[in-house]
Amino acid sequence: MKKIILILIFCFFFKNAFANVNLAYLDVQYIIDNSNLGKFYKSEIKKIQDSYKSDIISKEKEIKNKESELNNQKNLLKQEEITNKLNEIKELIKEYQKFRNEVNKEISLEKKKYSKEILSILNPLLTEYVDIKNITLVIEKKNVLVGVKSLDITNDILKTFNEKTKKLNKINEN
Repeated sequence: MKKIILILIFCFFFKNAFANVNLAYLDVQYIIDNSNLGKFYKSEIKKIQDSYKSDIISKEKEIKNKESELNNQKNLLKQEEITNKLNEIKELIKEYQKFRNEVNKEISLEKKKYSKEILSILNPLLTEYVDIKNITLVIEKKNVLVGVKSLDITNDILKTFNEKTKKLNKINEN
């Protein structure tokens, strides 16, 4: 009798151990980088970078010119004049670094803004997809060590995302 009870209890727990759990994984960064909207936003960021590129190059050239001018005149100038020119170059370098930091900060803020916008569209899409496909858990692909390719839903979500953004006219809006 004890054996039968143990077997029933074992079967009961064994059955629960193999409960049907539907898993999938998704590469969100791939969607951000390769979606039509993501590519559009990348081109917008590239435009911002290009707009500052000439300013950065001109400031770099100015600093290099001042340094080479100082090196050429070192033997002819008094120590006081050399110190003044060095201080002038240091100020130019500080201004240049400040400008570069501001540009990088602006670009970083734009990237965050665009990623946030993409994710605001992606999250409801993903929720709807999970409900339709009866998926219990979606894991970020970067956290998956090994997985069956059939569990990767990235391409399905990417297609759906591109269709949704096309309907919303997100690319033409900006």
